[in-house]
Amino acid sequence: MSLGTESELARDASVTACYNDMTKRLLQVNGDLRMIHFGLWGPGVKSEEGAQMRAVHALVEGCGLGPGKRVLDAGCGLGGPAVALARKYGVQVTGLTICEPHVAEATEFAARRRVDHLVEFRHGDFMEMPFPEDSFDIVINHETFCYAPDKHAYLRGAIRVLKPGGSCRMAEGLLSGKPMSEAQKAVNAGVHRGWRIQPLVECQEALAMMEQTGFENIWERNLDAEVAPSTKGLSNWWKMRVFLTPPPKAEDLTYHEFMQATVGFDQGLREGVFTYRLISGTKPG
Repeated sequence: MSLGTESELARDASVTACYNDMTKRLLQVNGDLRMIHFGLWGPGVKSEEGAQMRAVHALVEGCGLGPGKRVLDAGCGLGGPAVALARKYGVQVTGLTICEPHVAEATEFAARRRVDHLVEFRHGDFMEMPFPEDSFDIVINHETFCYAPDKHAYLRGAIRVLKPGGSCRMAEGLLSGKPMSEAQKAVNAGVHRGWRIQPLVECQEALAMMEQTGFENIWERNLDAEVAPSTKGLSNWWKMRVFLTPPPKAEDLTYHEFMQATVGFDQGLREGVFTYRLISGTKPG
């Protein structure tokens, strides 16, 4: 990894420190799914765990996954989505994470789920993908595109490592384009701080970025109604927890801020200034 700019190094340190600090807490509250993302509710879904699994499969729907296909999970977290994809489709999955402790946790999880022969996890920055050209059939971002400091540069990296005809898929929180009040701008800023993300972009801007990068067959799907039960459930659970428990200890402050950002995103989603979309584009070939 190159030294990068001062702002890029600050971003790396902030995000890495955030997830380093939260690793123990995330392992405690995420059960054995190892998924750090919102769920998608729909027909037949009866639990948040079911919604989270539905979200993973919605992200790759229609991509023709099966044995022999290769998937890059860019920003793989604790490995839950990568393991779920390997178990469901028999695909080879590479998970890339900027948080080094998550590599060992995810690797152990894949072994327990008996897909370690299909899944590998690597420590690295998805802004400088350490893979040859034409390596993957699909690149996925599950609520991770928001961490890219230069989104055009990230997309250039994604299209480089995709095979011709391969897909880039994102499930992301974005700005809807609706004008924000001063109070909503404050909530938006709180989301950025708590999640340690870059400023959210508008949905149409993200689509334009993909087109400018060279992707084709670009489309998006509005998931607001499907994600709302998940954001509302997490928000209500956290507000009740805060009400019933003492102020956070120093070691829990990062997680507290992260969850407060989740409350803010839920509020912005309900007020229509945030939106949650599935975005897809294909590499020509």
